[in-house]
Amino acid sequence: MIDNPKKVTQLMQKLKSHLPISAKATDALIGNLRPHSINISPNAGIEITDVMYMGDEGGICCALKVTGQEETAVVVSITHLRLPNTHPLLADVRAYQTLRTKKLARIR
Repeated sequence: MIDNPKKVTQLMQKLKSHLPISAKATDALIGNLRPHSINISPNAGIEITDVMYMGDEGGICCALKVTGQEETAVVVSITHLRLPNTHPLLADVRAYQTLRTKKLARIR
């Protein structure tokens, strides 16, 4: 099991209580979305509008509203997003991202 269900549930509840959340896309996400005609600049205005759990395989995912791309549905793993340094959940999200990334690296 990659994620701890209890911790994931707690983090998702915290995230939902702070929606919408401003975020930035990682370089990897920007590159992965470009072939799908979703062009996000590193400084693009991205807003997390919802969070959902996609099981152990997908982890915590976020529905995004991307400035200038509102007509396109975008759902990505929270591991591909960066929260502002001032966000109250930054430490919790980074801890989840780091642990999940390490666990995924071990099983590949």
